[in-house]
Amino acid sequence: MALTIIAGDPIEIHRDDGRLWFAQNGAKRTRLSLYALPEVQIERVDAPSCSVYVARGVAPVWYSPDWREASVYLQPEPADDEELHVVWLNSHCGFGVVPKDAILWQASSVGGPKNSESKIAVLKPPCYIEEFTYKFATPSDWFSVALDGAVRCLREKSDVIALALRGDKDAERLAELKGWLSQLTTAGQLEVHDET
Repeated sequence: MALTIIAGDPIEIHRDDGRLWFAQNGAKRTRLSLYALPEVQIERVDAPSCSVYVARGVAPVWYSPDWREASVYLQPEPADDEELHVVWLNSHCGFGVVPKDAILWQASSVGGPKNSESKIAVLKPPCYIEEFTYKFATPSDWFSVALDGAVRCLREKSDVIALALRGDKDAERLAELKGWLSQLTTAGQLEVHDET
């Protein structure tokens, strides 16, 4: 059965018009939307540090006729479809995805003070999401999305490294992709050379 995970920002499950999420950073900026057909059932999943929802038997369809609009429509899929997708939403300062080839579609609405950016993306797990902060004043939060659709908050880079050093597989993979552990090794080697 197809499965779509919706995460990042909270959504409005019970709207009559089917629009679950909307963001636009200014009147002349791109309109970003997430819609669900009436027969689509969405349930909220307990996740400690971000909003996570599950839609079973559903696949995302991307619609972007021009730069002014980018929408994702959740629609029922055949029962034998085993696809897993993630729709990540952010209406604050945007996000990045690692690895880049996990991005199937994405669009942003940029405008407002400093690095204000709303963003919507359809992703293919496994992948990692880096949610940016306002003016990059504090470290980004990292999230992992596993092959089974599980969403975990790994927190900041220093937390990811600490988890990786304790053997956490998600954190190890992210640290490997970003090269953070090799930077630690290099720093350790420099310290040894400085001491002799």
